[in-house]
Amino acid sequence: MARMESVHEPTRGSAASQEGDEAATAAGPRPERVRWGRERGPGAPGDRLAPRLGPSSPELAPFHNPIALVERRDGEVGASTHLPTLDAPLEEVDFVALDCETTGHFPHRMVELGAVRFQLDAAADGHGSRLLLESLVHTTDHINPYARRVHGISRSMLTGAPPPHRVALTYHRFSKGAVPLEHSADAFDTRLVAKALDRPPPRLHLDTSRVAGFLFNLRDTIGLERLCERLGVTHRQPHFALADAEATADCFVELVKIGRREHGWRTLGDLLAVGMPPEPRPVEAPKSRPRAEGEAAPPGRRRRHRGGRRRRPTATPPEGGS
Repeated sequence: MARMESVHEPTRGSAASQEGDEAATAAGPRPERVRWGRERGPGAPGDRLAPRLGPSSPELAPFHNPIALVERRDGEVGASTHLPTLDAPLEEVDFVALDCETTGHFPHRMVELGAVRFQLDAAADGHGSRLLLESLVHTTDHINPYARRVHGISRSMLTGAPPPHRVALTYHRFSKGAVPLEHSADAFDTRLVAKALDRPPPRLHLDTSRVAGFLFNLRDTIGLERLCERLGVTHRQPHFALADAEATADCFVELVKIGRREHGWRTLGDLLAVGMPPEPRPVEAPKSRPRAEGEAAPPGRRRRHRGGRRRRPTATPPEGGS
């Protein structure tokens, strides 16, 4: 019996799809669609700082992530190692502006840290004496899709970045002897770093939003970008940790100029009197009221059984029943 071979002729639909594929190939590859849903986890953490933005000019490259920090050497990083006193002149005080990008949900985890160490008079003359610190931070936590759209950091970018404790220790060495400064009404970034180090936050710290609210008589907290527009400060890349820290430092310099001119600020105590956030209030568990003698206990909540059928009470057979 002869073997029958089936021959399929191309239909109009298949020919049209072939022409469409050829046209798409000729036009070039399609742009990849950005998806903000689930993402793959990062690879293993690294031991070196992982900068994302870099310095704003080649002149600042020697001051970006100093070698003493990168190689963990005991070299000179800052000008002083002890916190200044309240009567210290502002010209002699070292400040360090800090900004962190996080996962965007509780409990917040760092995904990037940026810091700028400077002095007021040197910052007014130029940026050459500034020290810059920047690094991505490794985490295995999920990054909120909204936060990912804001700062542009995905978990795949954190492969090879140092873990939070390593970055926090590096920042601790970088900021030793300087007064922390950030644009946050509750010192959020400072407390985030202190949590990574498992130690209490520093005793002295400043908030540029409080200083601006005092000088401009603001009722609401002003954002960093709005403050930059008001003071004429250039913000080169919003929501990049190093750029936010640079903008915070520049705004702080301009605010101190206004405070010196209008309020006669001369010492560190003058700044702390208006710009230091209050201590966080301890949260205490509610205490139960002691019951009087003979008073019945309040009815508790009925516990719901998860899964399966609820057990029904077994009917008691009548007495004398068979």
